[in-house]
Amino acid sequence: MGKTMQLEQSVLQDVISLLDNKNALRKLQSFLQVLKKEESEEEMTAREKEEILNDIREGLRELKAARTGKVELQSARDFLHEIRN
Repeated sequence: MGKTMQLEQSVLQDVISLLDNKNALRKLQSFLQVLKKEESEEEMTAREKEEILNDIREGLRELKAARTGKVELQSARDFLHEIRN
């Protein structure tokens, strides 16, 4: 039996031993909710960081293309007009 399976069984046995203790079960539930929240926040943070880095890379590529004359950048006035419409 793998170590993961043994750990899962051990955790389940510990939870089963708490079934008669409502206070312990509430604490366990609260702790599990905190763990889930932390996990989802970490995932979102990693995704957000990657998205921001991709946006920065794209912006730098456009800037490089504009400096070499391959692309003409939009003026701030044109940009504001575009996002308002």
